[in-house]
Amino acid sequence: MPTLVLASALARWLPAAAGSEYRIDVEATNLHDALGSAFAQYPALRGYVLDEQGRIRHHVAVFIDGQALKDKSGLSAAALGAHSEIYLLQALSGG
Repeated sequence: MPTLVLASALARWLPAAAGSEYRIDVEATNLHDALGSAFAQYPALRGYVLDEQGRIRHHVAVFIDGQALKDKSGLSAAALGAHSEIYLLQALSGG
């Protein structure tokens, strides 16, 4: 079963996270379904992760099995394995 891991900056919005990373087991074969499963459990998380068009927000980075997600709009195309780990974290920017 794939696991969605929220870094503390996102996990702090969940009641049970207590300020540390938070792991959610999801039944999914792609990123779209994994996020849908997480949002079903934690509806408030959706607005922090997705924009109004259903794309990953600019300030959120996604890594699937250690590889950065490049296309933040093609969530169904991002395939998952049975033991995949999906990391969602706050993207850093600056100059």
